[in-house]
Amino acid sequence: MCKLPIDKTWLPSLLAVSLAVAGNSFLPLTHYASFAGEISQANEPERVPDGKIVPVNGKVNVKLTNKTNDRLFFYVVGQTNRQSLAENSTVALPALTLPASIVFRRLDGALLKPSLKPGGEGTLEVRLDETKDLGLDKTSLRIRNDGALFLR
Repeated sequence: MCKLPIDKTWLPSLLAVSLAVAGNSFLPLTHYASFAGEISQANEPERVPDGKIVPVNGKVNVKLTNKTNDRLFFYVVGQTNRQSLAENSTVALPALTLPASIVFRRLDGALLKPSLKPGGEGTLEVRLDETKDLGLDKTSLRIRNDGALFLR
């Protein structure tokens, strides 16, 4: 029987790496949108939602309105490519499959203040305004399967 010396520090290191990887829902699993959605929804911090929408058959319609004086870019993770939205214009994002994450950024990197307005069953309006308050700056919207809305 062969006895190999075992360094006692390997187990805590392995455990730390395993926990770090498990905590990141954006790792390579994001290629599998439904599985990634389940993981990220399970990891959603327990906090009060910023709003609520009633999904229809697991889908929602989102109207994104750019009220800034600059072009912005947005995409729905796993559902759309990066797109631009001209200043003071609106785009419809129909039938987004839940859970969904919408990411938005201004071209000049300036701050954005989104406001949410549920517009009836399965419909949500997201208005993006300029702000100078860092505390109000948000760059993404997460919509869970149950319709809970979280701005980040």
